[in-house]
Amino acid sequence: MKNFIISFDIPKEMIALRVKVFRELRRMNAKMIHESLWESPLLQNLTDIALKIKQHGGRSRILEEKFVF
Repeated sequence: MKNFIISFDIPKEMIALRVKVFRELRRMNAKMIHESLWESPLLQNLTDIALKIKQHGGRSRILEEKFVF
């Protein structure tokens, strides 16, 4: 099973968006790697969250997890 990682930056003053994103990630059982790095096999869900972040002025990327070492 492939895993994907979402990396995002939400401005500190956008507290409501930050809370909403964290709740959505927890609801989909994503695993937190770091505060703004989350892992999940659900690419479509991560894409929806990334688009929401970008629409509100934040930055977001989705990466395919691949370990080299």
